[in-house]
Amino acid sequence: MTTAGTDGPTDRESKKRRTRLRLHTAAVRLAVERGYQATTADEIAAAAGVSPRTFFNYFATKEDAIVGSDPDRPARLHRAVVERPSHERPAEALRAVLTDQVREMEGDPDLWRMRSTLAASTPELSTRLAGAGDRLETALVEAVYLRAGTDPADDLATGLSARLAMAAVRAAFHQHRAAGADGSLADRLDTAFDAAGVR
Repeated sequence: MTTAGTDGPTDRESKKRRTRLRLHTAAVRLAVERGYQATTADEIAAAAGVSPRTFFNYFATKEDAIVGSDPDRPARLHRAVVERPSHERPAEALRAVLTDQVREMEGDPDLWRMRSTLAASTPELSTRLAGAGDRLETALVEAVYLRAGTDPADDLATGLSARLAMAAVRAAFHQHRAAGADGSLADRLDTAFDAAGVR
């Protein structure tokens, strides 16, 4: 029997996410202060207060740490879409999950701003972010089809609505970056979803 205060799966997952965020934050700050090329994995680990071995338990490379690559994110968000209340339409469930993610990111706007600046000026980081986005999109499209209970081979509309949602996310991010990260990213995302007809 699990009692309050024990280190159960949820506690372990929370601790892992906090450590991952600490490493990501340290990586971004060091890359901004010292330059992307000059920053090393060992320095990131030291700045985050963990061992190099712990660093490599979370990230394969410094590039992954800087962009905040999380191999569990696609599966986690897939599950979140599938587990939304059953009365929500597939696109509505996806919109809710993506909005929650953006609100979580807005908790540290400086970190987001620094990472965006680094990615825009560093092709290696931009490529990593694009790859992570592609993997996330694949997982979320699968989740939307699962909610709809339809076959991708026969149902174009469901897949299109999911891909439009991801296009809306990218458009909101681009506009937010162009605006110097001023204002609310979540508000921009709402506007983009409405414009794309994701409801």
